[in-house]
Amino acid sequence: MKFLRGASLRNQILLLAILLVVLVSLVAVVSEPFIYGRHDKGLEIGLFAGKAELVVSRFARAATIADEDAALQTAAENGLRLKRISAQEMTGQAVVNLPKDVLAATRAAIDPSFFQALADLVTHRHRPEDLVIRIDADRALQLQLPTFPDYLWFAPAVLSGLLKIIVPLVVLGYFSSWLITRPLERIAAAAERESVLDETWAEPFDVEGASEIRSLANSLNLMRARIQHMAVDRTRVLRAVSHDLRTPLTRLRMRAERFEQSDLRDLMLRDISTLAAMIDESLAFLNNTPEESRKVDLSSLIQTICSDFTDTGHHVVFEGPRRQVFVCKPQGITRAISNLVSNSARYAEKVTIELEPMAAGGVRIIVRDNGPGLSDDLKRRVAEPFFKADEARQSGKAGGGFGLGLPITKGIVEKGHNGTFLLLDNKPTGLAAVIELPPLDALPTASGRRDGPSG
Repeated sequence: MKFLRGASLRNQILLLAILLVVLVSLVAVVSEPFIYGRHDKGLEIGLFAGKAELVVSRFARAATIADEDAALQTAAENGLRLKRISAQEMTGQAVVNLPKDVLAATRAAIDPSFFQALADLVTHRHRPEDLVIRIDADRALQLQLPTFPDYLWFAPAVLSGLLKIIVPLVVLGYFSSWLITRPLERIAAAAERESVLDETWAEPFDVEGASEIRSLANSLNLMRARIQHMAVDRTRVLRAVSHDLRTPLTRLRMRAERFEQSDLRDLMLRDISTLAAMIDESLAFLNNTPEESRKVDLSSLIQTICSDFTDTGHHVVFEGPRRQVFVCKPQGITRAISNLVSNSARYAEKVTIELEPMAAGGVRIIVRDNGPGLSDDLKRRVAEPFFKADEARQSGKAGGGFGLGLPITKGIVEKGHNGTFLLLDNKPTGLAAVIELPPLDALPTASGRRDGPSG
């Protein structure tokens, strides 16, 4: 079995074909006597024709009427319906003239060939019920042909075909599909689970199965490793650049604060703050450090977020229960909600954070604002990295960033917490960002695979 799994596809197909032949032969040898038994059509017709030939030969050699009667008596004892007829009664009958082969004529009359049966069906010709055998000019015999019921051979033939062909084919088909396609299914499943954002060097594709499939798995592992190296190297470069930009920005801020012209100083400090926010946003998007899930009070966590934004001059309120214990990744949830509130506060005068318990232990968090909202097309696109829709929510307040806030939030919710994230219209105006988090048993572990920022 191990050799068969490790063989090439060509050898597997060849071995399976040989196994099919062997299996069919074994089934045929074992089942044939039990299926047909004594009801073989050819055997029955041959026995009948042989008896007819024997009796006719004995009748033809008879020298007296008594000998002929004895021959007819022998025919009756052997189950043959045979009688004398005159020359006048032979008109229109199927006649066989001796010394023609009675055996062959009888077999042909009872069981015609396939083409003869087809011709009789087309011409609507009925098979004769009697066969007339001419002995000489004065003597003839009329043999009543037997009628064998079709079910005696049709049912065994169908059953034999099922046992000898259909059943082995089904068994071998299932076995071959399992043998050949099972490694391919595992490769496809591993490809769906895999992500180049995971900074792991394990080989996700199992090298097993036929030699061609093993070669495919090795190639996929090699390709994944190369892509992984490239993605990790580029991510590390971006992290290093984003991190190293903090030092010159800090120096620029210090120099700008000492600038004498207040109007120009404020503009420079605003641009520096925008650049610093972009760097922080980039680092947050590139930071993919796993976080352990733990039990927290979501109500207290969200109220803290509201207080932080209120201290900076934004109108952010909380609506929900005073206490809601839930198992989650608190840093990731804080970052996700803060991104939503920051985005809403940039375009709206009031932001409301609602917390609702759901059935089966989950929770729903809704961040509502009274801003200009987004079109349906923009709702689908704003969750894409580096896409910004500032032109759609104009309120006179400048906004900056790389367009990574919503992608980070989406990754934290969907990848980090196995939840759902939706953008809906708020009534009467504005946007509603809906986060639905499942209970603890649906959360992925920190060591599991992740396909994006998860907090």
